[in-house]
Amino acid sequence: MIKYIAAIFFLVLIISALFIIRGFQYPAKIRKAEESLEAGDINAASEIIKKILDKKKDYVPARYLKAMILIKQKQYLMAISELNAILLIPDYGSHIKELDIHYNLAFLYSETKSWQKEIEEYKIILGFNPEDVKANHRLGHALYRQGDYKKVKELLTRAVVLDPNLQDSYLPLGISCFQISDYEKAEQYLLKSLSSAGENVEAHYYLGLIFKMKKDYENALRMFEFARKDRYFFIKCLYKIGEIHFENENYETVIDELEQGLNHLPKNTEESHEYRFLLAEAYEHENKIDEAIHHWEKIASENPDFRSVRIKLDSYREIIENKYMMTLFQSPLEELQTLISEVITGMQYNIIAKEKQTPNEYQYRAYNIKRINDPPLLIYFNRTTREITEGQILDFYKRINDEKCKSGIYITTSKFSLKAKSTAAMKMIELYGSDYISRALEKILARRRKK
Repeated sequence: MIKYIAAIFFLVLIISALFIIRGFQYPAKIRKAEESLEAGDINAASEIIKKILDKKKDYVPARYLKAMILIKQKQYLMAISELNAILLIPDYGSHIKELDIHYNLAFLYSETKSWQKEIEEYKIILGFNPEDVKANHRLGHALYRQGDYKKVKELLTRAVVLDPNLQDSYLPLGISCFQISDYEKAEQYLLKSLSSAGENVEAHYYLGLIFKMKKDYENALRMFEFARKDRYFFIKCLYKIGEIHFENENYETVIDELEQGLNHLPKNTEESHEYRFLLAEAYEHENKIDEAIHHWEKIASENPDFRSVRIKLDSYREIIENKYMMTLFQSPLEELQTLISEVITGMQYNIIAKEKQTPNEYQYRAYNIKRINDPPLLIYFNRTTREITEGQILDFYKRINDEKCKSGIYITTSKFSLKAKSTAAMKMIELYGSDYISRALEKILARRRKK
């Protein structure tokens, strides 16, 4: 009996010793596999891991290293499956840090374009450590791709505060600030992004938008000129450059710039319609009616309800079909002063001073021929197809007072809105629209032909 007990005890000792030896063997084998993987010998590392898992399928260090091997082999879906399986093994945390698993899963979801799963992984990581630089950084970039700009600002701001050397964060951070209208911060971060390697055309474009809003046109143009080198931003930059020159009434420059992009315009898009409309308005200001109509017709063929394009075309068709009105739209106003003077003289007024306001607007001081002792009045001539608004009449009334004139006359090649007519009546302003101008020109031109 004693011998039997001794034999069992001895057998237990042997088995225990074997388990202890094997327990020491696994870590040694794992280290060997890690060394092989670091040396680039994936086959040797895989063979070691396979042998371990054949004997102990849920040995966490081996399964984790298997996942690392799969990542090296770019078998990302299999690696994802392996890492998620580890998370289901009891006490896996005693072998592998949970954070390491989630970092790897976040990377793998990014590589496989599983954006939402990538985001969830980084959220888990931030749950462990809200100040984790990498998680704030990577989650910020992931949410930037999804357009969650408010959250991007929060995450990437924290990331660059913790690590100012995260140079790749300044561009998405700057654009995100721009998108949520924090233009001061946007400018700050976008300027920082310019110090990184590469051309950074996107940063230049958004800085151009910010400088344009600030009316810092010199720097805005400089930024747009740089960004237009990029194919994606070419049309966008030309349009913004055109807007700046249009605001400064440099209509010839607007035409020169926008004509460059016509062959690159996308078809039937809001962007292309806006682009052509601005170009047409520049042609309109330069009295190149045929060119303006061409672009308005192009817009109308694709989107007849776009802005005022139908009104524009209807107005100009009336002008084109009226040879007398067409006379006023074929030359600069400077060259038409004799004709306009005859129109004003026909109204029984004599011009004593004139002043150009815009390429299409002139202001005259005149006195009544029949009442030469009356104080002078102010006459405003506006060549346009747009309906004259109440606001324009009020602006003219202010001019009358500023010029210390008794009253005023507003002449236009267009028509007046009902509110404009009502306001003019109250302010004792006389109105003469396209119908009057057309009849006056007919008489003047007929008289000239007789001579």
